[in-house]
Amino acid sequence: MTTTSTVTSELESADIWLATLGELQIALPKHSFDTWLRDTQIFSIKDKQIVISVHSSFAIDWLERRMYQSIQKTLEKITGHVFDITFTIKENVIPFSISPEKIHPDSTRKYGLPALNKSYTFNTFIVGDSNELAFNAVDSISKTPGQSYNPLFIYSSVGLGKTHLLHAIGWHNYNQGISTQYTTAEKFTNEFINSIRTKTTKDLKEKYSKIECLLIDDIQFLSGKEQTQEGFFHIFNELHNSGCQIVITSDKHPQKINNIQERLLSRFEWGLMVDIQPPNLETRIALLKDKAERLGLSVDHSIFELIARYITQNIRQLEGFLNKLSAQQTLMKLPITYATTEALLFNNKSQYYKIPISKEAILENISSFYKIHPNDLTGKQRTQQIAHARQITMYLLRKELNLTSTEIGRYLGNRSHATVIHAITKIGLELTKNPIVKKEIIQITEILTNN
Repeated sequence: MTTTSTVTSELESADIWLATLGELQIALPKHSFDTWLRDTQIFSIKDKQIVISVHSSFAIDWLERRMYQSIQKTLEKITGHVFDITFTIKENVIPFSISPEKIHPDSTRKYGLPALNKSYTFNTFIVGDSNELAFNAVDSISKTPGQSYNPLFIYSSVGLGKTHLLHAIGWHNYNQGISTQYTTAEKFTNEFINSIRTKTTKDLKEKYSKIECLLIDDIQFLSGKEQTQEGFFHIFNELHNSGCQIVITSDKHPQKINNIQERLLSRFEWGLMVDIQPPNLETRIALLKDKAERLGLSVDHSIFELIARYITQNIRQLEGFLNKLSAQQTLMKLPITYATTEALLFNNKSQYYKIPISKEAILENISSFYKIHPNDLTGKQRTQQIAHARQITMYLLRKELNLTSTEIGRYLGNRSHATVIHAITKIGLELTKNPIVKKEIIQITEILTNN
């Protein structure tokens, strides 16, 4: 176990806080973690005192009142020591220092960009079938802000990359000299309430009137907050009329957000709405490899595949688990092997463990979805419904399990390589132009992963 004296090294300090954030990221609601903890950094550790730098006095107050014990217990779990925690504001620091050659000459006019996550750039965003449309939309509005899709509304379940895309836009704009405000709906609410209390609403409106791009995360937080919605509605209108690019994220489709003014919902639908689905197996493995490379970890492919088969719904959980593996290697001197990875997965059943998707599960769920018998998928019948279901089965066996065409053909009644390739190609094309087929595959995939 790490001793207190060992803890004081700069490298291990960073590892300790990285592991702590990995634990807290999984345990906390996304909007709370992103708002109050994501951009925190370890300032110092001495004896059993730890100082954490945060972005504002408001964050200090919130963390001390609501998060102190959770952070303390997580630190104790990781290090074996009980720390006294102090929060401080790290002032006058450019967030995650950007090299001078990348700073636009007009960068002094940039306004309102807080500390963005340095890892959340376009270069580190892994594009797959589940997020390609969202990525392309973001790429488009970055090249022609305020012209193509305004607003751009991105929605998905938690931990699938919405915030990553917002931060990537922020970094892109920073380097292009585009004045940008990134905030969360929770922060905006706090700002708005404070402006009413201090009678500075005019200053708040003026602050937002100066920007060329607004990035607002977790808009569903405005649910039920009538007065804040009113304030946001007027700011939205002014920004949109001025040509400011607006990008909004939510954990659900706007029509499914309760207690939001209809006129605000209609504004959200003015531009383009895109969703992000859970990543498939291939994309999950690519995400893990990218994260491991950035952490400097050497991990066998079989371990990536093991993790990706067990953690299926959430990119944050994938990254959080890899952070824990890294911390386990650094702090407990345990090598990253198949056995240690499997043990960690099983020790965190409530957070991670799901029965991996199998060939049998795909066959069973598809036959149930299309109301046919599993034997129909491996048999000789060629009715339109059975043939379609069989092609979907071939596609998902490749997509979810990465089976070869030979393995798929053998499993489905010794069908030829050419038949399997034709089916996979056909369904892949259908996904791009047939919304019914796309919806069917999304529904089947959700059933598989939720089971």
